Formats: sequence, structure tokens, C-alpha cells
Amino acid sequence: MKNIFYTLFVSLFVLSCTTIENKSENQQGVIEKNDAKSMVMDAFNKAYLDNDMTGQDEIFSENAVARVNGQEMSPAEMIEAFMGGREFYNDIKNINPSTSTFIYDDGAIYTSTWFTWEGISKSTGVTVNNPVHAYFRWEGDKVSRVAYIFDSAEYVANME
Repeated sequence: MKNIFYTLFVSLFVLSCTTIENKSENQQGVIEKNDAKSMVMDAFNKAYLDNDMTGQDEIFSENAVARVNGQEMSPAEMIEAFMGGREFYNDIKNINPSTSTFIYDDGAIYTSTWFTWEGISKSTGVTVNNPVHAYFRWEGDKVSRVAYIFDSAEYVANME
């Protein structure tokens, strides 16, 4: 009798410690927040807000490709363009940022961020708000592809 209770107890203990993965057939990976890669992307965006991108080019692989609204360039050219835009705007903010890393079952890793870019035009005084989506495609600990997507019409119109 004692052995039956002992066996039952051990069996229940083992079964209760076993994690059953409830994964739908459509699930293709996991999403993480506040992970190391998300923090790298947040630091990149903070460096832009701080008007000091020193060292940020080191997160990119040697042959990394950047795309801003579909226009292909190097990450260095992207950084230069972003910093050049600051000549036309004051009080730049990224409102309500949300950053997560997507780790797919096939091994692909992307970190994505969403925020509303806001700045006050130096020439018109207009406050411009733009929803922004961006992603980093990781190869190991380096970014091999980066893209920033936003509607630039109002941003460009208030530069003059």
C-alpha cells in the first residue's frame, strides 16, 4: 500500500512538472520583450533622440543593407540622413515606443519597433506626427538588414 502511494505521488509530481506546449499549427516562433536585441534597437533610437549616433554603426554587419521607405542605402547613409533631418526639426520625440524581438522556428530573428515620431518644424512651427515601423534583421549579434517605414509627405513639406 505504501508503495502504491509512493508510486502515485512520484507519478503525479513528474507529470505536474512536464510542460505541455500548446502551440497552434499557425504559430511560427516566439516573441520577446526587453531582451538584449530589443534593447539594442531601443538604444539605437535613443541615440538618435539624443542627437549622438556615435558608435551605432558597429551594430551592423559589414554588408548590411538599410531601407528607408523602400529606398536602399547603407546603414551609414541612413544614419547620416536621419541626423541631417534634425537640421529642420526641434523637440524631436518618439512617442509610445514598443519594441519586441521575433524568433522564428526557422531561425530567423527580427526586432521590430513601432512609435510615433514627433518634431516641430523650425521653418513652419508645425508639429509633425508620423507613425513609424522599423525592423532589424539579425545574423548572430549583428544587424544584416534594417528598414524604417513612415509617411514622409508632411515631414518633407515642413522642411522648407
